[in-house]
Amino acid sequence: MPTGNTSLLGLALPVEGELDGTWGDVVNDSITSLVDSAVAGTTTLSTDADVTLTTTVLAANQARQAVLLWTATNGATTRNITAPAQSKPYIVINAGTGSVVLRGAGPTTGVTIVAGEKCLAAWNGSDFVKVASTAISNLTGTLPVANGGTGASTLTANNVILGNGTSAVGFVAPGSSGNVLSSNGTTWTSAALPAGGLTYIFTTTPVTATDKQGVLTDTSGGAFTVTLPATPSTGAQVVIADAGNAWGTNNLTVARNGSTIGGLAEDLTCDITGASVQFVYDGTTWEVYAQIGGNGGTAVTLAGVQTLTNKTISGANNTLTVDGTNEVGFRIIPQNSQSTAYTAVLSDSGKQIFHPSADTTARTFTIPANSSVAYPIGTALSFINQNGAGVVTIAITTDTMRLAGAGTTGSRTLAANGVATAIKLTTTEWIISGTGLT
Repeated sequence: MPTGNTSLLGLALPVEGELDGTWGDVVNDSITSLVDSAVAGTTTLSTDADVTLTTTVLAANQARQAVLLWTATNGATTRNITAPAQSKPYIVINAGTGSVVLRGAGPTTGVTIVAGEKCLAAWNGSDFVKVASTAISNLTGTLPVANGGTGASTLTANNVILGNGTSAVGFVAPGSSGNVLSSNGTTWTSAALPAGGLTYIFTTTPVTATDKQGVLTDTSGGAFTVTLPATPSTGAQVVIADAGNAWGTNNLTVARNGSTIGGLAEDLTCDITGASVQFVYDGTTWEVYAQIGGNGGTAVTLAGVQTLTNKTISGANNTLTVDGTNEVGFRIIPQNSQSTAYTAVLSDSGKQIFHPSADTTARTFTIPANSSVAYPIGTALSFINQNGAGVVTIAITTDTMRLAGAGTTGSRTLAANGVATAIKLTTTEWIISGTGLT
């Protein structure tokens, strides 16, 4: 019976009585030497090509060696080393220029050993796996971000690494002592800690404010302008106050500096004495929050009783009422003197249309139709023909004017020293009464 061999390393298995006189050569060549190479032998692979390790039994072979040394120049091409798919550990040293894959016959997936890596690989019953590796400690060059690296070949001392997820990392320098990392919603910067409050300045001349600044102004020597910061960030704020108690006399102008104030592309005029105004930028416009201090400022409230001084209230822009229904009229009857034929206008409501004695020519004063001038119901127009003046005819166009008492319609004549008042009763009807009126 011939000498057999082991299934894993291919070592000799002598048969009793077969090797009489020759057993020494078999033991030395097919057992002792082969065990020596399995424990400490090296297979050097220097050819740039895939390789299947030789498995010759009872003789030297590549697969039995303890160390696989790859020295080929394979560059970017990955080469395969195929070993028997059986229990066997290997120390794999990749001294070449590209990656190699140690896999089992079949083939299996195997493990990748990159250039410069040294690893211990073992069979786990279905494939080769790494037991230990020097890949991290031996890494050289730049590891791409896609592989979990920084994409950078060097790091800057004392800087914070700032990644963008796709390309090489950036760095944020520490800046001045005491700085902190601050986000602007897009990236991080090194910036000083925000101030705990406003920093105040006092001025009697024009100035451009900065963020988080309080500007104490004194306009007693003359009006001037405070300019808001240019290109403000969301949350920027400026407080401007009337430290000189003079805004009501010499107004302060707040210039918008390219932004809007309260949504309007207009500068703001501050004209209330003793007031302060807070400007907060909301990302779109400077919002305005006015406050009245204890130095004589006066504000109008719904329940309080206040006196407005040095203010003009425009009837065209405001609705003024006594009881919530009736419009406030004049405290006097303003005079509109006319020495020519005249047609009343909307602003004549509540006024006297006066014909002076110096004009001795007969004149016609006309109430326009509602379709032309829509006086509110209740409007009163007064007519006065001064002593010695010519006769005045009070006419109406297409609407109706009735004489009080008689109810007759049509134009009326106002004699010298005559006084008459016409009151609008409906949309298209007036009633007129007076002295010297026929």
